[in-house]
Amino acid sequence: MEEKYSKFIGIGQEGIETLNAFKNKLEKNFSFEEINLKQDVDKDYVRALLDGIEVLVLTYNSEDKQALQIVNAIGYMADERRVLSVGLDLSEKENKNEIKINREIKINNDNTDSLLNIIDMIIDSISDECTISIDLTDIKEGLASDKGIKYSYGEFDKNNSVEEIANKLEESAIKTSDELTGKKLMILVEMSSVYDIAYLNEVLNAIHDKCDDSYEAIFSLYLKEDLGEKIKVSLIYN
Repeated sequence: MEEKYSKFIGIGQEGIETLNAFKNKLEKNFSFEEINLKQDVDKDYVRALLDGIEVLVLTYNSEDKQALQIVNAIGYMADERRVLSVGLDLSEKENKNEIKINREIKINNDNTDSLLNIIDMIIDSISDECTISIDLTDIKEGLASDKGIKYSYGEFDKNNSVEEIANKLEESAIKTSDELTGKKLMILVEMSSVYDIAYLNEVLNAIHDKCDDSYEAIFSLYLKEDLGEKIKVSLIYN
């Protein structure tokens, strides 16, 4: 069985239910772990949980203080091991508690599809199979800033001009905060060889033209022949 370097963890009843709802979408890139609130989450357990892992996604409700304690215990050790940690918080309320993970994002019915696709594409973008990959350090740097991020996802085809692609991605973008650092833009692209590098450059330039000059843009390209004429694009601004 192929070894997986990314793990998706559901914490508490709500987190576990959410994890199970996402499994079919993420099973290609992730292994899964369920943690109920009665478990003894000690250092040895967390150490074993993180062995060989480079990217960790946790889903939980931050209103549950016990779940939050587990998140922080895992996040603390993940940081020691330089594991990228992302939290998907099911609570609608602002989490004012200290959180020891690289990035926490509210997840709801409006952004679930985009977030799952972006997370999946992040894992693809750092894989050995990716045609032009991004270093995990760059991903972590982009996500782990102390300010907000802006993200968007879209699927397109030959009927869409590069300007339409850039405009639709900008229009559908979601901010986690009004305050951004304005430093890094990550552009993740998946397409087939139906499109050439010249076309890819047009897409990248159209997207970059939409953002402030302060942004340094980096990109990944994963060639997937089963996509045919479909193009998938994810954007993450910090």
